[in-house]
Amino acid sequence: MLNLQTASFFGQKSYADLKNSKYSSTQSSILSIQERWNETYKSLSPYMQQVVDATLESAKYEFKRRNPNKKYWSDIELAEAKDAILNSIKIDGTMQRQLDIMWVLSIINGFLETMVVPIQVYRPNPSIDEFLAWDGQHTLVALYLIATHIFEENPSKVIIPVNIYKSSLKAQMRANFISLNSKEGKKQLEAIDIWEQMIYGVRVDGSTNPLWVEAEKKQQHIERCGLFVTSKKFGDEDQPGAISRLQEINKLNVDSVGYLCEYLTHVTKLQRPTVEKELVMMAHYFDRCRVDNIKIDKKYIADLAALTLDLWDADFSPNSIFWIRASNAYHHWHNSSSIGFSSGRFNKEPVHGFPFLIAQLQKSFNYPIPKNDSKSNFWPDVEELF
Repeated sequence: MLNLQTASFFGQKSYADLKNSKYSSTQSSILSIQERWNETYKSLSPYMQQVVDATLESAKYEFKRRNPNKKYWSDIELAEAKDAILNSIKIDGTMQRQLDIMWVLSIINGFLETMVVPIQVYRPNPSIDEFLAWDGQHTLVALYLIATHIFEENPSKVIIPVNIYKSSLKAQMRANFISLNSKEGKKQLEAIDIWEQMIYGVRVDGSTNPLWVEAEKKQQHIERCGLFVTSKKFGDEDQPGAISRLQEINKLNVDSVGYLCEYLTHVTKLQRPTVEKELVMMAHYFDRCRVDNIKIDKKYIADLAALTLDLWDADFSPNSIFWIRASNAYHHWHNSSSIGFSSGRFNKEPVHGFPFLIAQLQKSFNYPIPKNDSKSNFWPDVEELF
């Protein structure tokens, strides 16, 4: 494997390094409700902060309009469970997905007492009435904002319902968190949320769950190559090193993820994010190498990256010259075949892109390459290649 440097010039950490640093600690990240809100709010761009400010004001207005008889926190009638002081509850940041501020505001906007489920908590110290929330952080933050921003009450005097779990087996609770938030009626966990929980589960809890351990090994490759996984909801999918499509990472085995990440580092030079179709095409390529038992080493990856950069600038974006050439080759093939009278429909996916890529590598790449596994009969004429 390549020994790639992930730090930026002048000793400054890259954006990917900063994003991945949250996984570096083997300890829980404990934050108060206000700290959790502030941390998330400050990470937003100035424009998004303005959007949040405006949306919060709108949600407060809508709450008051829908609840004209509620003037104080004591007017709110929540489900009966164990009572806990709002300020006594902190959030274990490694056991919760990243806070989605807009979801919090949507809870306030459509607030109904009967929809508030008691917060799931446990006592890190059985002798002290302080709690850590392992599920329900969005409801918890919404209740905090209602108490402080709408009723302007002291959170140290506000009582909310909680379900107190006597177990402190974090790996078990983390698995429950994933299960509970994959059911109807809850804000569904996205692929990135589950990914983060698996990494934390191994690094913080010491989980030996085979799927989680495999994900953590993939994360090691991603970090080593100066990349990071993200989602469009975080607004940083355009940052250098960003991988915003986890489907392909989840499909590949650990070694193939390592090869893919090294390739991406070569072609992006850590100056741009990974393009979605680039990830789809090259993940498919390295997976087929695995199936066909093709040996891959540093030189293989470096020369493959150099070739794709030389021929089409390693650009798989939808309007790139790669897809233009492949599309032209497909339509010429289709028109010259006896396949029928239709004009043919070219797909910018492996079904048509992979035959073109394999044909090109057969012409230009002096290494073993995988077989074409496309279900399409398309095969480009050699004159259509680069």
